[in-house]
Amino acid sequence: MFSREIRTAPIPPRFRQPATLTKYAGETDPKVWLDDYRLACQLGGATNDAMIIRNLPLHLADSARAWLEHLPANQIHDWHDLVETFVGNFQGYLRPGPKWDLKRCRQKKDEFLRDFIRRFSKRCIELPEVSESDVIGIFLEVTTCASLIHKLGRKRPNTVGQLFDIATKYASGDEAVAATSGDAKGKRAEPSPAEGDGSANPLKKMKKTKKGDGSAQ
Repeated sequence: MFSREIRTAPIPPRFRQPATLTKYAGETDPKVWLDDYRLACQLGGATNDAMIIRNLPLHLADSARAWLEHLPANQIHDWHDLVETFVGNFQGYLRPGPKWDLKRCRQKKDEFLRDFIRRFSKRCIELPEVSESDVIGIFLEVTTCASLIHKLGRKRPNTVGQLFDIATKYASGDEAVAATSGDAKGKRAEPSPAEGDGSANPLKKMKKTKKGDGSAQ
């Protein structure tokens, strides 16, 4: 896996291993972790990248170390090779980030807009890493209220506060209209008489009665 220069790189006698760095297991950004590892080694007394690369297996979790040890011989000659190989392998193993988590908070079928706004707002508080612009964009993706999407599209809010203010006011007005409409249609319609059921038609019933009276005379 490593070139001969890396395999024979001397370890400084007073080198201190990184003590606070978590072993890499493929669950965080590989480029960021490598940068942190390199800096921690330099602070511990490392003087060149070859030695830092040679020391790398000690700071990999079992699965990551097994991957490294099964690379072809002499594949990594310098830090650039390591970054390219390491990031290329582990980038696809990253856990979905907070933006993905927020996108999972979708408005449910038949869920009132006000209830959805409250639920979405709570999720935003739990995911502070998501930027305001992303929160606004994701809200437009996950709400099912087409008229609100159109309203926000005409004048896109600049902050999350503006977004929730507009959405909450819209929900209040929308629910008021729905309530008024519900009052008008609240009564259940009387069932229509079955076709051919003469007893349900009072006029036919009267005619029947008169006809019956006449035949009796």
